[in-house]
Amino acid sequence: MLTSLCLFLLLLFSFEALSACPLFTKYETARVKKVIDGDTVHLADGRRIRFIGIDTPELYKNERFAPEPGAWKARQWLRNKLPEGSHMKLVFASKRRDDYGRLLAYPLTNDGQLLVKNMLAEGLGELMLFEPNHHYWSCLLQAEQHARGQQQGIWSGAIPAAPVNPGWQYLLVTVQGIHTYRHGVTLMSESGLKLRAGRELPAAALSILRRLEPGDRLFVRGRVHQRHSGWLLWLNHPWQFYREK
Repeated sequence: MLTSLCLFLLLLFSFEALSACPLFTKYETARVKKVIDGDTVHLADGRRIRFIGIDTPELYKNERFAPEPGAWKARQWLRNKLPEGSHMKLVFASKRRDDYGRLLAYPLTNDGQLLVKNMLAEGLGELMLFEPNHHYWSCLLQAEQHARGQQQGIWSGAIPAAPVNPGWQYLLVTVQGIHTYRHGVTLMSESGLKLRAGRELPAAALSILRRLEPGDRLFVRGRVHQRHSGWLLWLNHPWQFYREK
């Protein structure tokens, strides 16, 4: 009994100790030229900034496709916060650019807090992080969970239980079977999606997956791959999943 309690407290501390978002006192100030969408801004000096920590619904260039639900709302919210000609505070990440050449940075509020936290709390987008720019995930995840609990923004509708196409997505699955092995765990969901976790996942997060039981519901996100045996999603980071209460 004591061992189980100690393990529970260790897991709780491992996650909750990271929950407080930082207050930044060192940053760069830049002038806004234009807000492109809910997570991308053009600066007056020609630089293009992609926000770290959030992925807002797509608007799509040249109107190739209809905007995703919530795309206009996210952009207008950000334009109200960062009107043309205003100044914004930025903290640049260790990985400076994404695959499209955009600079990666954390936008700040006037008092030095993470602006993305406010956006996530209002349901303007979903949490998205990539190594090595994956700090502050715990506090950002809590903000997203708040929006989900209130069914705000992108969380106002039902979350699918099964993928339809490969690619990045979030799902709400029910665990059907669990297979644990030395360095990882494999979960089968009722919808047929296979979830796999291995060496990259921190020990505390891996322990949570190993303690799941059939019937438990799990919110998951990540890049879904299509295999001959069905759908597969790798869980490599603790912010990719959490158990539904």
